[in-house]
Amino acid sequence: MKENIESKNIGNRKFIIELRYEPKVTMLDSKGALVEKIQETKVFPCSHWEIGQSEVVIRDDKKKEDAHNVILVSLNRISFISYKVDSVESFFANFSKVYEAATKVLSSLTITRIGCRIIGTYKTKSSDFKDVLNNFQESFPAKFLLDKYPAKDMLFHLTYENGMYEIGPVNINDDFYKREFDIPDYTKHVGVAIDTDNYLTNEAQDINEKSLIKEVYMLSLSVEKELYSNLMNF
Repeated sequence: MKENIESKNIGNRKFIIELRYEPKVTMLDSKGALVEKIQETKVFPCSHWEIGQSEVVIRDDKKKEDAHNVILVSLNRISFISYKVDSVESFFANFSKVYEAATKVLSSLTITRIGCRIIGTYKTKSSDFKDVLNNFQESFPAKFLLDKYPAKDMLFHLTYENGMYEIGPVNINDDFYKREFDIPDYTKHVGVAIDTDNYLTNEAQDINEKSLIKEVYMLSLSVEKELYSNLMNF
């Protein structure tokens, strides 16, 4: 699985894969076993776990605000969030290990939704925010924008079949950083922000095949790459 964007062009990146399934009540009696089985996968070099009334959370730091990798398993959801993506292949391999560990404990799951979200900030040709903003504006038809309201910032949102994306310029002190990358070592830079969320539901067909998880993941990667390819020269 080849890297879709060169690491030198990425400022910050967050990957989320989430599976929703029909509520598994037996999970309530298996929380300890879930923690142990997921820890056995060693997808984190070290881990801290917490058990709630209806969920377990495993992360790679005792302090929630310092965690770069978080796994959550609840009555009807498994999610894996990573702020430290070594490679697109390793992230999916780690998620697969977590999913297999969870299903060993919970047995079969009836998946109702497969989702993958990728959020990131990326370097652009210009390091001047005004230039990046102007390039965004010039990408739209003149009549689309109101010249009497000079733009200070922009955000474009598009919803399509089974997904959405948002793109916009990002400045050094943009609130986007604290909102999406509230970790101590995030990188501040001028460039563009991309947020894409793609999913598949079981409304039309059974989606229990594991290969479908990878298909949704690959779709999110392709949307991210295509968007960045169109924005990198801003």
